Amino acid sequence: MKKTIHFSSVIVALLALMLTVSFTSCSDDDDELSGITYSFGFSSVSSSTPDFIQEVKKIEDAYKSALGVSDSPFQKNGKVSSCDQEVKNACEKAYNTLSGEIWKGTYTFQVLNQNTGKTVYEVTFKADDENALL
Repeated sequence: MKKTIHFSSVIVALLALMLTVSFTSCSDDDDELSGITYSFGFSSVSSSTPDFIQEVKKIEDAYKSALGVSDSPFQKNGKVSSCDQEVKNACEKAYNTLSGEIWKGTYTFQVLNQNTGKTVYEVTFKADDENALL
């Protein structure tokens, strides 16, 4: 009887351990994060006109507005893939508001996912040319 009780205790302990392991490791999704940090800015600016400061501000303000942020860096919570997609969608919205502008300089604007080190979005606004998404 004593052996049966001891054996039962061991079985119960093993089952509890297995349940704990299965619950704590139920998500193997490395994509799951919270507090994903993004930064944005110009990776390249080329202009020979004093108006470039106004143009840079106009571009940056459009992206800040579309992203719903006031400064860089900023954070989003959720899965990397879904947050990256939200950022891309917002950036495309900003791009659409700026695509009809005529620029005096050439400006490359980008958004980086600081957690992954990947460029989420990049676009070049070119002087006297059509804007080009990269």
